Amino acid sequence: MEFIPEFHGGITLFYSSNPDNIQSNSQNDNDDKYYCRILKKSLAETLTDFYPIAGRFKDTSTVDCNDSGACVVKAKLNSSLSDFLLSVSKSREDPHKKLGKLVPTLDSETMELASKCMLIAQITIFECRGVAISFCLEHRFCDLSSVVVFLRSWSARARGDAGEIAVPDFVGSSFLPPLDLPPLPPVPNPIENRTTARLVFNASKISALKTKFAESAKGNDHQYNKYLSRVEVVLALILKCAISAARSITPEMKSVLFQSVNLRKRTVPPLPENSIGNLFWMLPVTIEDGNSIEFHELVSKMKRETTLFYDETVQRIKGDEDGNSLVFESVKERDEILKSVSDVDIYWCSSWCKFRLYEMDFGWGKPVWVSSGVVSSSNLIVFEDAKCVDGIQAWVTLDPQVMAVFERDEEIMSFASFNPSIA
Repeated sequence: MEFIPEFHGGITLFYSSNPDNIQSNSQNDNDDKYYCRILKKSLAETLTDFYPIAGRFKDTSTVDCNDSGACVVKAKLNSSLSDFLLSVSKSREDPHKKLGKLVPTLDSETMELASKCMLIAQITIFECRGVAISFCLEHRFCDLSSVVVFLRSWSARARGDAGEIAVPDFVGSSFLPPLDLPPLPPVPNPIENRTTARLVFNASKISALKTKFAESAKGNDHQYNKYLSRVEVVLALILKCAISAARSITPEMKSVLFQSVNLRKRTVPPLPENSIGNLFWMLPVTIEDGNSIEFHELVSKMKRETTLFYDETVQRIKGDEDGNSLVFESVKERDEILKSVSDVDIYWCSSWCKFRLYEMDFGWGKPVWVSSGVVSSSNLIVFEDAKCVDGIQAWVTLDPQVMAVFERDEEIMSFASFNPSIA
């Protein structure tokens, strides 16, 4: 938690109204009151297992488990869910500007009310009785994988499925002991001076990207054909086109990608799936000549770096001396890169794929859509599973000038659909 700045990561789940899924004990109540009562009750029960989340940070490495609670606000939107989602996909504006209405951490009054809360949630009721649940958790405490464990437990309690309640395993301090470092500055306003686009890649286009790599790879790079993931090929294409767009405006700059890597399945032995903490690593990949790099070269470079990290570095992370020394080396390298921001374009990537977010059922069915909320730091790429089978939804945030060029790139347009229909 000590190397994460102060900000709340967010996720928003959208549920359509389905009368068959509303339990009979709601028939004498307004549906929105019923939704809120069930969600708040089950959330309170879930916090008894995830008790640090109901506490408050004392410093960068200590949480006071004082049971101060979470902040939950209720909102109503004068629109049906289908109309709202249609407006998100049809608007020429940044889709985050509309989605921001559902995110409590972007509302100054809510943030004043929720001062020091680790968990801030908003339940938005649409005119059609559809529901949006926006869940924002302090990133200093845990990562997305931890959030999914919490959501699985909360949703299981809400629908009365005791057998699916996930019990957390707080392994953070035993995995890597705290160092009592000074706090990092908070993340600034995330939506100023940048533009976000939503791209969807269906399974056939992703398969075509893998074929494109196989046909262009040279020498030993062919070894990666069998092990290429959909995230790797889509990231390579987006990064190539983003760098090309940036170079058309500011030539002769190198680029560095920081890619988030989940450590849970990579350690020996693997960490439990329900491990709670910031158990990820920001892996840097340097691209010296962004002007002429080809798609297959970028795929191979990223694959070599991740393979080297998994084979040689990850096993040294767990433990007191070696682990902390690696963390310090990594942070020092990152800080040096960040200080040279005038000479380097820095990109960040986080993948939310395979986290089964579309299975979060609170008792009225599975979500019709899932969004990463409003997480739009500059040059950020966030991947999520798309509604279509084996597809990817990507949120790409760039400088407005760069985005204007990026959106017209023929190569990216041939593989991705820009802001397609959601409902």
